[in-house]
Amino acid sequence: MSRLARRPAVRVVVAIAGGLFLAACSSSTPRIQSDFVPAGSLRLAQVVQLATRREVIELAPLREILRSSGVGDAEIVDGSVAVARIYCCGGPNEESSARMVYVPASARAAVGDVVEVRVGHVPQGGDHGALNTVTRVRQAASDTAGPCQWLPRNDRLWRRILYADWMAKEGWVKQDGLWTAWYRPPPTASGQ
Repeated sequence: MSRLARRPAVRVVVAIAGGLFLAACSSSTPRIQSDFVPAGSLRLAQVVQLATRREVIELAPLREILRSSGVGDAEIVDGSVAVARIYCCGGPNEESSARMVYVPASARAAVGDVVEVRVGHVPQGGDHGALNTVTRVRQAASDTAGPCQWLPRNDRLWRRILYADWMAKEGWVKQDGLWTAWYRPPPTASGQ
């Protein structure tokens, strides 16, 4: 189990509330509508925290972002908003780069699961934006021998990224630079 997942409940609520505050107040990169890869891309992340329905409902800015993106109050249940890390294991980037994700009923996730996330975008040109949304669980937390792994395979390193051998076959590409990542680019307008 992740070190982040074992924190006392108070720290979890504070972390979620802090992330939600950033999501609500940052006009350039709301954390539930953005990432370091192109909007519409798929990427992997590991769930480290799940919000309760009450936490989401009581945080009016997040609730409004969800509503404006088409998520009704009836769809907000325990676990429908999560915090997921995209870098591992320790250091400042692990928590500061974590993203909030909407978890629809069709893709329920648990703490420790590796999930596939469709990257959202901030409001632009009159639309309400799109949420970072879990599309499916790629590896359950209990599947310790599964295909997803943090690379490089050195537990002492920070900024490790998730990788699985199936990525290249499915059209995923590696982004190098400051925000190293494996992601699957969004389909082009021509449908590729």
